[in-house]
Amino acid sequence: MNALPHIAAPRLRPQKALPRNRALRLVAPVSSRARRAPFVGVVLTLVGLGLVGLILMSTVLQGQSFEIARLSAEVEALEVREQALSREVDRMQSPSNIASRALWLGMVPNANPVFLRLSDGEVVGKAKPAPARTNIKQVTR
Repeated sequence: MNALPHIAAPRLRPQKALPRNRALRLVAPVSSRARRAPFVGVVLTLVGLGLVGLILMSTVLQGQSFEIARLSAEVEALEVREQALSREVDRMQSPSNIASRALWLGMVPNANPVFLRLSDGEVVGKAKPAPARTNIKQVTR
């Protein structure tokens, strides 16, 4: 026996046959009862708001382009200044400038330099102090 209750199958209704030779006929046009004034007002308002938005956006973009031009000019001026400062640093780090400033400060060049070998830390050469008051006042080539 089956424990499930018996479910009746749905009955299908027979469809009515449509006549095949229906004639086409003209239908009267639908008369529009909506007023045109509110629609025109809404459309004109949307167009006006769009134009105002375009003008505002154009004004903002033009202001931003002026700001970009000003910042670009500032960047160019800063790049020129950076190059000038870089040249000044290179000039001040040159060996001839360091030697002339050392002489101006009263330092004496040593005729017997001593070197330090970095691989093993050994001092190469014999250190001798430079005699006092042997400062060269002018460097010639």
